[in-house]
Amino acid sequence: MANKKKNPEAAPTPEQRSRAASSSRQKQRKTYVSKTAKIVLVVIGVLAMLLSVSAMACSGLMSQTESASSGYKLTGGVAATINGTNLTEDTVTKQIMSMRTSRGYTKDKDWAQYLVNNDLTPKKYRKQLIDSYTQQILLQQAQKENGVTVSDEEVEKAWKDACKRSGGAKAFKKTLKTYGYTEDTYKDSLKESLAQQKLKDAVAPTSKPKDSEIVDYINENLSKYNDARRSSNILIKVDSDASDEDKAAAKAKAQECLDKISSGELSFEDAVKQYSDDTGSKDKKGDVGWDKLTTFVDSYQKALEGLNKGDVSDVVESTYGYHIIKCTDYFHVDSQVDDIKQVPKDIKKYVSRRDIEAIVDAKKINPAAYGYCLQSFEVFASSGNTNTATIFLTLDDQVKAARGKGSGPADAAFHAINNIAGYDFALSSYSLNAVTEGQDAQAEAVVKVSLGERSTTGRGLSLDILEATILAYLNGVNKLLREEI
Repeated sequence: MANKKKNPEAAPTPEQRSRAASSSRQKQRKTYVSKTAKIVLVVIGVLAMLLSVSAMACSGLMSQTESASSGYKLTGGVAATINGTNLTEDTVTKQIMSMRTSRGYTKDKDWAQYLVNNDLTPKKYRKQLIDSYTQQILLQQAQKENGVTVSDEEVEKAWKDACKRSGGAKAFKKTLKTYGYTEDTYKDSLKESLAQQKLKDAVAPTSKPKDSEIVDYINENLSKYNDARRSSNILIKVDSDASDEDKAAAKAKAQECLDKISSGELSFEDAVKQYSDDTGSKDKKGDVGWDKLTTFVDSYQKALEGLNKGDVSDVVESTYGYHIIKCTDYFHVDSQVDDIKQVPKDIKKYVSRRDIEAIVDAKKINPAAYGYCLQSFEVFASSGNTNTATIFLTLDDQVKAARGKGSGPADAAFHAINNIAGYDFALSSYSLNAVTEGQDAQAEAVVKVSLGERSTTGRGLSLDILEATILAYLNGVNKLLREEI
């Protein structure tokens, strides 16, 4: 039986410290997998589990015996060979030392304590790292064989989409920081995620979803699409550094255009041709699409929300200049979609197979294995080092709530869950990926949760990064609790 929460952390014994700082060597073993099998394994997502390299060489472990502040020695040699690609001992050692430095474990005793707290030994930690490198190398090989590449432009688009979903780049960077990500490291993660999806598409092309699946998906996410408005736009552009005189002239031009539309002198479409400075929409009769599928500046969005189908707005000022907006279509259902014919064609086309698969996966992994389900959560971030979170869980139709404190919003949420469950669960590892594309991409969080000597992997899917992270942690907690009872 694992220890209940609030147990004091035991100091490492001399034996544990020695084990954390000792070196060991194992005979090098080569890992091979055929091209066909490799690709299949990548596609089904079990590569890391099936390609564990438990008997890899550990000669570089000697590096960990010296204090990070006094430097370390590179031993050379090969830790593993994966389909002809050598993973060097120095690469593994440098990564270990980098991790120690970034997390503040510069002293051997602190590093030893970290390993003990997470039920790790130097050998175990090294194996996990080599397993991770093995997965990366095999993925890279499979991507190369299938001509899979990810451009900087694709990564940048995915980054901008993520920022839009999170209230802007500044807010998103702040959120990422709480999970130990920088902009660069998150872009690396995005690039890997995009490459994996491209590889999957290359070897197992995604089919188009059925109409019934689209209906179910829309109903599952009705708040994201209901009351969507399509609009056309006439823009009288104004430069950011324009004088008051130039601004007044642009506004007068916009009003002149609107007056001609209102009087019937010009149709909206003809006015687009004659007046609009929006090069992106001018050739499409001013069409800028659905507001639920893209992002407009606040003043534009607010004006559009007040329009019914066929209505034309007054002159609307934004950071781009002066707009005249026409609502060309409107999607609304009172309770749910009953027929695919109710869904606008563009919204129908927007829903991909991956979106539907992500929702199906979410239903599989987000519900509790033991009984706890996430009902809601509230997170309060402060200017200091402490954040608070209140978590509401359901168990047998009863709501249980608790508050937790932590160094970040996720850490605070984890402590709140621990307080509800009554155990000191610990987070051992964390990763984050985007599993679908676009502004409403599903985020997948994968965590390793430990309780005493036992650990398990938890997964969570959500449009919200924090919610995905909480669901992943709760998924792991539920698995461990199921073993406990």
